Amino acid sequence: MRALLLSLLLLNLALFFWLRGMFGALPSAGHEPARLDQQIAPERIRVLTDLEVQQLKRRARESSAAAAPVIAAADSAVSCLEIGDFAGDGLLARLRQKLTELKLADRASEQILEVPGWYMVYVSPAQSRAQAERRVEELRAQGVRDLLIIQDNSALRFAISLGSFRDVELARKHVAQLERRGVKDARVSDNPTSLRATRVRVRGLDAAAVAQLGALQKDFPQQKVQPCGPEAMP
Repeated sequence: MRALLLSLLLLNLALFFWLRGMFGALPSAGHEPARLDQQIAPERIRVLTDLEVQQLKRRARESSAAAAPVIAAADSAVSCLEIGDFAGDGLLARLRQKLTELKLADRASEQILEVPGWYMVYVSPAQSRAQAERRVEELRAQGVRDLLIIQDNSALRFAISLGSFRDVELARKHVAQLERRGVKDARVSDNPTSLRATRVRVRGLDAAAVAQLGALQKDFPQQKVQPCGPEAMP
């Protein structure tokens, strides 16, 4: 009995000294509130807004496009590439300038096609093309760059397209951004509509020209650079 009491006494003493840290720091339990004490800069944690989430998604798409070009730069078997589709004059004009700088403009051709399922942001039709062109100049003075005067015989003839979006919420956010620039008459189409777009094809390429066009992916992250279809080959 005396031995048992002595053993219990020694065990209690050892437990007392262990809890006091005499044998080193206690291991973390890994549960609250001990886990809260281990957080790093908790004041920096915040909930993102919808706009910030959309911006992160857009940056992720752009990074993926830039990191994974559609073509291999040194693919000598490719002699024809197509770039697009361009829905406005602004980016298309930049591509034409790039092709001129690369001395490839004489090998390029443009194809107009219909792209379905886009929500268009636009300014209501003007009474004439001259009036629409004056409105375009006003919009450019307000910092709007991607503009297109619609010239077909539809109900939107002489309207001004300010961009097209797959997601209607992104189209509405674009309208809000335009309003902050002072553009008060921009609106979103009620239903997704087909869109006239331009696809650029460049033929007669060697390996060096293929590499140059492949490098354009970083300048036009939303556009595909890919080999032409069989019908487009020279």
